[in-house]
Amino acid sequence: MNSNPSDKIKIVQFKQHEIEQETLKQFLNYSHLLISPSKIFKPNKFVELCLDLQNPKKGRGVYSKHSKTIKPGTTVLSLAPHVAVLDTSSLSTRCSSCFLEDEDFEALPDPNMTRQIRRCTKCRIVSYCSENCQRLDWASHKPECLALTNYAKLVESVIKANQKSKSRGTGGGMDVLDFEDDGEAGHELSKVPSAPVRALGRLIWKKDRESEKDPNWWTGMEELSHHLNAEPTYAKDRLMQLSVNLSRYVGSQSLQKVLGSASTLLPFCCRFLENSFCLTSVTLDNIGVILCPTTSFINHSCVPNVVVVFPEGGEGASKKSGGKEWVKVIAIKKIEPGEEIVTSYVDLAGTRKERRNDLLQRYQFVCDCALCTASDPNEVDPREALKCPKCTNWFSLMHAIPVSPISPVASGPMITGSGRRLDAGPSSVGGSQKKEISCPNCGFSRLIDVEGQRLAIKKSGQALNAQKEPAKAAYYAEKAIEWFQIKLSPFTFGPAFYPILDLRRMKMVSHLLCKTDQNLKQATAETEAIISGVHLLYGIGHPVSIITKSTITKLCDHTWRSTVNVRGSIFDLRNIANNNLEQIELGLNMLESLRQYQCLAVEECLVGFGSANGGGRLGRSIEWSIGATEVEIEARRRILGERRRGGGR
Repeated sequence: MNSNPSDKIKIVQFKQHEIEQETLKQFLNYSHLLISPSKIFKPNKFVELCLDLQNPKKGRGVYSKHSKTIKPGTTVLSLAPHVAVLDTSSLSTRCSSCFLEDEDFEALPDPNMTRQIRRCTKCRIVSYCSENCQRLDWASHKPECLALTNYAKLVESVIKANQKSKSRGTGGGMDVLDFEDDGEAGHELSKVPSAPVRALGRLIWKKDRESEKDPNWWTGMEELSHHLNAEPTYAKDRLMQLSVNLSRYVGSQSLQKVLGSASTLLPFCCRFLENSFCLTSVTLDNIGVILCPTTSFINHSCVPNVVVVFPEGGEGASKKSGGKEWVKVIAIKKIEPGEEIVTSYVDLAGTRKERRNDLLQRYQFVCDCALCTASDPNEVDPREALKCPKCTNWFSLMHAIPVSPISPVASGPMITGSGRRLDAGPSSVGGSQKKEISCPNCGFSRLIDVEGQRLAIKKSGQALNAQKEPAKAAYYAEKAIEWFQIKLSPFTFGPAFYPILDLRRMKMVSHLLCKTDQNLKQATAETEAIISGVHLLYGIGHPVSIITKSTITKLCDHTWRSTVNVRGSIFDLRNIANNNLEQIELGLNMLESLRQYQCLAVEECLVGFGSANGGGRLGRSIEWSIGATEVEIEARRRILGERRRGGGR
């Protein structure tokens, strides 16, 4: 049967109309965006570097060019960093290639090789977990190895020269103050350069090697912004000291060969400091510094839709790490076509004033994202949420007192709190500055110095390290919370109130590290409040939420073992058989609760650390733990059934 030609024309016209409508829709979505050429940004099927013509002052940004909605858990970008190095304190405990430590290998063993952290036999400073990791990093470490050895000798000679000068009562020689201290309490002179110096050294040495493969590898870094001329005096002094130490470390000849002119050294260092960010472990502990230029094009927002993470660790961590492209930009929310890709440069737990001050001081801009410009008096920011004792309504502290103008605070020596009684609470800095807090609903008011208390807690708490002194950190966090409650009385704060959530998380982690029965009971007391606060600020699937749930799973695991008095291997069924019926039932209930937390944590790992690789190393390790938990559950169910059928206890 022959078809009517007019029908074919109609079909063609209809399809053409569909195409035109789709083209028009795409044009409307992207007409305000102008693709911006870049030497260093490599677009892919998901994103493109563009200039927003409606807001050109904002500069370039990364936008979704995908025709469909990008789902949470999607890996938007996989990137190879220009450089990443460990902090000095992590050099002996972590591998300088994959950045993992022995505890990571225990949590998720590598079936293909045995990994163990061992120092480089030449410099005795940098460490590796395997021959494979050492081989992968050798091109970068070869010049570094010699430089580290020479730098240590230089510092040693300066120390000896100054000791002789002091004994003779004469001056002269190189001043030890021109070098860096080790960052620890004793402020002893470090024989190892700081992480920024070592990172800049690796960049210098990599220049020729990488430029042969890609000429834009080095010249593209000139696209990175810096604010050298706008930096305050103290920041310029820091840059000057950094450049001096870099010259001593790599040698002035190497610097001149790569940079060409001494006038380019300070801008080079400034670009690095402004565009680098924290290298973190798979559990989000700060362990070093990293420069990945492509991520610098992703603009900031306090309402981020992506996170920049290292789900597997560094190069050599596993086959799933993506080789050199182990830096992942993961979507944590739905991203529509044409929508800008944004991440947060600062911790989302801070108040609007805190976040804006940090951004202005570190990056020279005032945030105007939706969260920072929100002005609805009826909207309650969880970070500022207070409950009125009279009308019982919640309100935001920012709407209850005048907001002081933003002003960058000069860096100064931090208050250590070493000479302060912790049970008395942190003391206010600069005296009390009470302001009237008035409930906007009923007018109930009190004079309270909230900002002074927050500043005191922040400065005092920064001197504490939960990993090194868990008991002290737990005690401080508990007393600081009690002290803040007294100061805010009769108002009640919400679960995400700043800095209460941070203090509760510090308290939970510190008690977990102590591992005594009493500490474990105290750690579990506020888990629900912590989860509630984390979800309010970060949302489900954010890495901070993942780590919080992961910590709680560890806490549940330790707690149930302590409660039912099972301290042997989880597969040692003899311990279970010796328990009475009540203990077995209690253990079963706690294990089922543990499995629930583990499953929730894995689901979130698939979002925050990417669904493509099973939620990263942490997600797979929790998945492995679920299997072990289910073995325990089935064993208890079987023994419980046998006991009940036998009528015994």
